[in-house]
Amino acid sequence: MNFFQKYGGPDFWSKFLNVFYTRITSSEHLSKHFIGKDIDYIKSMLIGLLEVTLVTEGHYPEDSLREGHKSMGISMEDFEVWISIYTSTLSDSGVSDEDANIIISLIQSYRHCIVTKP
Repeated sequence: MNFFQKYGGPDFWSKFLNVFYTRITSSEHLSKHFIGKDIDYIKSMLIGLLEVTLVTEGHYPEDSLREGHKSMGISMEDFEVWISIYTSTLSDSGVSDEDANIIISLIQSYRHCIVTKP
């Protein structure tokens, strides 16, 4: 069974993203990236990304990720804080450590598309 379905499909991941975005929009370090952004739209896009990567173990189009993040000015430190919050949210949501490590590795593989500042 794939990770997307293993934890409950769209309902589980939607709840996960609600908790995650509450945390990152409250983060002193990351909240600046979400001022004036449509969080519901971002979450709906991420459900699609999660489904593509966790169901098929496919690769999300890097050009789309790069284009979506190029004007955000995301630094390596921002990315690391984001990963830390994502990891803790996976854990708090009941995702096993082994599965969380695999999911985080998938996300880490997109670092070069997301980080735009040294």
